[in-house]
Amino acid sequence: MYRCTRMSIRKAILVLAMSGAVAGMTPMPPVAADEAALPWQTHTPIVVVQKELYRQHTRPREAPMAAVTYVGPNLERREMQAEEVESDVASNVRARWSSDNGRTWSEFVPVQLSNKVDYGGVTVWEGEGTGVFDPGAGVLVQAWLRQIVVDGLFHCFTYTRYSRDLGHSWSQPQQLRYEDGGADFDAAAPRHAEFLDHNEGYFGNNLLVRADGTLVHVLAHTNAPGDPRNNQRPWRMGSVLFLGRWNAQQGDYEWQPGARVEISPDESARGLMEPEVAELADGRLLVVWRGSTHGWDGSVAKLPGRKFFSVSADGGRTLTPPAVWKYDDGSDFYSPSSIHRMIRHSVTGKLYWLGNISATPPRGNLPRYPLVIAEVDEATATLRKATVSVIDDRQPDQGPEVQFSNFSLLEDRETHALELYLTTYGQAPDPADWATADCFRYLIKVQ
Repeated sequence: MYRCTRMSIRKAILVLAMSGAVAGMTPMPPVAADEAALPWQTHTPIVVVQKELYRQHTRPREAPMAAVTYVGPNLERREMQAEEVESDVASNVRARWSSDNGRTWSEFVPVQLSNKVDYGGVTVWEGEGTGVFDPGAGVLVQAWLRQIVVDGLFHCFTYTRYSRDLGHSWSQPQQLRYEDGGADFDAAAPRHAEFLDHNEGYFGNNLLVRADGTLVHVLAHTNAPGDPRNNQRPWRMGSVLFLGRWNAQQGDYEWQPGARVEISPDESARGLMEPEVAELADGRLLVVWRGSTHGWDGSVAKLPGRKFFSVSADGGRTLTPPAVWKYDDGSDFYSPSSIHRMIRHSVTGKLYWLGNISATPPRGNLPRYPLVIAEVDEATATLRKATVSVIDDRQPDQGPEVQFSNFSLLEDRETHALELYLTTYGQAPDPADWATADCFRYLIKVQ
């Protein structure tokens, strides 16, 4: 889940979306003719969707959260729950486990009181990210983030850790490093420059276990050597791919940096965000990033809202330059600055992408509807336009800022339905209630 995207900028972006222009900001291009036709309105859906309320808010300005994942080789599940009452800060974080695919559950166990951790008066955001069971090593491996804000600049550092007991306990986090030098985190001096200015990176959306057993993880917001304002931007413009292998002698993973790319703020004002990596049928790697039209420093990209992609034909050592992701017929599509996922279905064998595609040019994070699913054309590394199908969309009784984003996703290993958990921030029509949300579960049957 991309953290700093909720109430702090939501109202400002809504004003932009409603007014169409703001002093000092470049107007976005008009709707292109090839983007006027919405494929989900003209093609037969490829899925059947069942939606149900999973967790309801219990007080005003509360957003209950849930994330479910498999943590073992069979039917072992772990569910994380929390409540968000402050923008992008989870409180009362807790977890429970199931050994029978969710039929029965253990009692919840506290994980942490809050993402905010105090180090001698310095507030540091710390928390878990994506995880995957690695069958080769026989462990659950997970990404973990440490973030420190200094004078409006976000310094992010990604670590990995592993568990031998399905996520009940964890190894000491190991930082992913791609630059020479740089100090370790010092709890007594968390803002030390030798730590803050090196090996910055925000964790990606997924940890991929390749067919050959290699793990792949892609970082966002890494240092960008080609950006003269790298040290002055709220979010950095680079992205680095990491390759991991279990070292049995050391009893830990060995992570090596691979491809390193960056993007101009003219294309994405907040850089390359929330990378998702997938292995294509021919063995190539496909990386897709979230972009943004607007930056937190007032910058505005020259491109409308897009997703960006790169392909690696050498196992992640190099990547093609990030480019606008397109439909298989070569046409563009609009996508807000929002999370997205890819998943290969065990029965159809197809690779699917889930995310937001907009009917009109987005501004920053909005609008985050509809939420769609589509097949990836693995030969061309594009999105198959004729397969774009709606999972959920804004209803007349919902607010203009309702978000169908920030979701967890898995394929049920017994029914093979895709299972998605999503909190609908901004669901209320009254702006005073936009921080109040409910959590829903979607069961998505692929046709």
